[in-house]
Amino acid sequence: MGTAIKEPNIMILSNRIPRVLLYVIAWRLSSVFLVQTSDAADEYWQSVEVAHRLAFGYGHLTWEWREGIRSYIYPFLISLIYRILGFFHLDFATLIIIAPRIMQALLSAYADYRFYVWTKNKWALFSLCTNWFWYYNASRTLVNTLETSLTTIALSIFPWRNSNTKSVSYIWIVAWLCVVRPTAAVIWTPLCLYHLLTTPTSGRIVLLLSYLRIGMTTLSIATLVDTIGYGKFVLSHIEFLRINLINRVSDIYGTEPFFWYLTIGIPVILGLYYVIFLIGAWQVVQHPAKFHRQAVMLVVIGWTLAIYSMIPHKEIRFILPLLPFFTCLSTSGILSINNSVGPFPRKVFMAVLVLTNLLPGLYYSLIHSRGSLDVMKILRQEISSTDNDEVNILFLTPCHVTPFYSHLHANITARFLTCEPNLYRQNDHVNETEVFFANPNLWLKQTYSNTKDTEMPTHLVLFNALAPTIHQFLNKYRLIADLFHAYNAPSGHGQYLLIYKRK
Repeated sequence: MGTAIKEPNIMILSNRIPRVLLYVIAWRLSSVFLVQTSDAADEYWQSVEVAHRLAFGYGHLTWEWREGIRSYIYPFLISLIYRILGFFHLDFATLIIIAPRIMQALLSAYADYRFYVWTKNKWALFSLCTNWFWYYNASRTLVNTLETSLTTIALSIFPWRNSNTKSVSYIWIVAWLCVVRPTAAVIWTPLCLYHLLTTPTSGRIVLLLSYLRIGMTTLSIATLVDTIGYGKFVLSHIEFLRINLINRVSDIYGTEPFFWYLTIGIPVILGLYYVIFLIGAWQVVQHPAKFHRQAVMLVVIGWTLAIYSMIPHKEIRFILPLLPFFTCLSTSGILSINNSVGPFPRKVFMAVLVLTNLLPGLYYSLIHSRGSLDVMKILRQEISSTDNDEVNILFLTPCHVTPFYSHLHANITARFLTCEPNLYRQNDHVNETEVFFANPNLWLKQTYSNTKDTEMPTHLVLFNALAPTIHQFLNKYRLIADLFHAYNAPSGHGQYLLIYKRK
């Protein structure tokens, strides 16, 4: 009798896991290693930095965490990964950096897969996967990335009218979204109202009770997590709305005009797909009954943009959770183009779509703002060759340009220029970053004139634009790294980040 040949484990795995899911997992995991640039400061300071402090006992907490306006849930999940790595003595700096990104990439990949299951459209999945802005953000530890992934998953199980799905399980995801990111309620309010109105009258009370039960359970757990994290009773989502929206503290980080999302935000996220989206949206407006779901999505998009546009502080990543809605509507536009043009123009158009996403994707993933991360690599090397007690790093950059302890993973002395807002309108409030850049030499003299040489920073990190201004102070140091950062540098930055080491 012959011996049966066992299939390789990978073959068994591929038979159990849908091939589309394996493809999107590979695609999203590639971004963990190909995206080598920084984006928003929150990617580090509101997630992995907090998680590092939870897991290892050191890490910087920004003013948001002292005021209790952030939820500990996302950092807590990341801290579990850190604790597991630490338990098995695998908490190397490289793993500390990439492990949370792998977690987020896997969640984004699953969201992509659920998007495909929901839309049942290869063009829609193709559009989502080739979107450069989503690839650029899909593995970042931004709460906006988490919100986009969970929003997509929730949409895939949402009980649309005349659909086979009748479950209210999506509410669990929505509830968690709203406690982690309170502004998620803006997107989901019209969808929940739609669900309520399309439910038979006899079942609306039951549905409302489900909303209440799930909402109260989620809120209770989230409040418990925050209370443990902050060491006191805190309703972080309420504090978030009070400080950012009512007190308008977020305005100090920049304000934009009302139509900014329409003229800047959406074009950046969608690129050429913006035109296709407008074509799809026009079709929906003309035939709302035929495109029922798309019509609901168009209402959600319009409602969300209207609300967000009234908030002075705007960022492109704030509307990233609308991407699945945009993509669905763009798919209708693509089908319209396919039906109205010949094969060759259609291929040319598709090639242009890919190219217009590939080029910005490569530029922003590999070139723009890469110095922030490259600096941390050099500093880790410096730390590894020196006793931790002897290292003292001073970041003379605008605040939060680089990551911090989460990318050093060493309990050393380090300092950066702070930029905390004047929350309580104090007359003597000082924004350290503004004070420093107003007169760098005076700040350095006042800070270090009476210190011993051993207390002076052993390493300095600064932009090349600052170096000529403080050249006398730099005479005590030697340049050890000159790292490219960005071609188009904002005010206070420079094209290169420099690292100096004390002579």
